[in-house]
Amino acid sequence: MGYLKDRIWSWGYVLNNVPGPAPFTFGKSRCSLETQAAYLGAERCFYMNSMFSTAYLEKHFKSWDPEVVSNCVENALSEQHFQRLGKMKQIFCTLEHENYLDSAIRIAKASLIHKNICGIHLDDYSAANGGSIIREIKESIMEINPALKIAAVTYYNWDWDKHYASGVPYIDIFSRWCWVPSFDYWQFHEDDIKKLRDLAGDGKKIFQGIYIHDFGSSGRPVTECLNCVPIDVFKKSVETICEHTCNGILDGIILPQAAYFSFLSHKEHVSFLKEYVDWADDTMTEL
Repeated sequence: MGYLKDRIWSWGYVLNNVPGPAPFTFGKSRCSLETQAAYLGAERCFYMNSMFSTAYLEKHFKSWDPEVVSNCVENALSEQHFQRLGKMKQIFCTLEHENYLDSAIRIAKASLIHKNICGIHLDDYSAANGGSIIREIKESIMEINPALKIAAVTYYNWDWDKHYASGVPYIDIFSRWCWVPSFDYWQFHEDDIKKLRDLAGDGKKIFQGIYIHDFGSSGRPVTECLNCVPIDVFKKSVETICEHTCNGILDGIILPQAAYFSFLSHKEHVSFLKEYVDWADDTMTEL
């Protein structure tokens, strides 16, 4: 295991049927979460199947292929899924939107059986999305498994005091994301991470996530965004996060939605990512 690969976290969905649809993708994928991890040489992942209920999808994403439910949602947190993720050293399981506390308790109980579950994860974390009960969530999972950690998504241009500050005592890992593809963001990335560390305080880890698909540039709903992140921005993001992980600015890297890895439209991005990570690890001397 190389230095970078030991700090890479895959992100995506275990697919029940291949090829099949997955959330936030267009078309059918052949790449499940565990397949992406194996391709990258990663042994850690963010498991996203548990983020949605059928009712939530019907309410917010009516235009998605209805097979997303059977392919990604119905078997969330199942024995079958955890068997397929059995080679993972660590798994963060994402809390279900609008059902944060109950899903946190369910994941905590599952962690007593599946020892590679290391924590719970709040996607799009804010005062509204889990923030109002983060203390209750923390206390509840600690009663079940005191070893569990809490990870939460933050966006660099969201108001810290409004969305994140109240959660600092309870969150162990802050992941950082730039929603709109921006070459400038990556040029000044070190400054943003320093600011985040100052705000979060001592003892917190920071992972950087990157996007392979462009959901932010057009300002349109994510269901209508059909293009990759511009390749020059994507390359800059990969180069930056790898360098900043190797030199200790970041504690980890979250790599993009697994389902896109088998899409021909994203092949150039995936190939560059794989080649760059391999090159960076294979040329690093560890003393």
